[in-house]
Amino acid sequence: MRVRVRRNFGFGLAERHADYNLMLHRKVLSQDRRLVENYATAESMRLYNMHHAVMRCLQANKGFIRLKTSTHGILYAKVETEHDVVDLLLRHFHRRYPTFHIALEYRGRTYVADRGGDVRVHNLCVEEAVKSLEASMPENKNPTDNITPEKLWCEYYASQLISQRRNLKLMGRMMPVKYRVRGSAEAAAAEYSRKLTEYFGNNL
Repeated sequence: MRVRVRRNFGFGLAERHADYNLMLHRKVLSQDRRLVENYATAESMRLYNMHHAVMRCLQANKGFIRLKTSTHGILYAKVETEHDVVDLLLRHFHRRYPTFHIALEYRGRTYVADRGGDVRVHNLCVEEAVKSLEASMPENKNPTDNITPEKLWCEYYASQLISQRRNLKLMGRMMPVKYRVRGSAEAAAAEYSRKLTEYFGNNL
């Protein structure tokens, strides 16, 4: 459980870092305020770097998580984040899709936000949690249900692919390997490029 410490000096997200240390935070708060505000001590700089690492993790997951859609109006995904940001991601997707239930699995537990914003935690994988929720929900009769997000992404990538302008280094920066979900359109595109590189060598 995170222990909130007052006077964060811009370290608000540091406590969500995987390597967060409460004693380090308290030491920073005991230092000269002017030095801390300018990150002039080793401890304050370390805490500052933790804060920004969590920010980068949060922003990357907002952009790279691919939500699947159930026939009952539930958007769900399995989240693998370096730091503790699942509640912030849940809040983000709830604001973005307020008419849907949002379910995110993180470390074997599924966090669900309903349409009203109430959050419940299930000790189930996301697929089992979605099945449990669907039992008490009416089926969504939206005629666009047969258009899956995976199909839309594959069509998008196919439309954007220009083989003459393939840039593997840029692809690696824009879609890091750790965010490529197995079976996703991004992973398929990266695998296709990798195989071509192996075949043609340095001629690409």
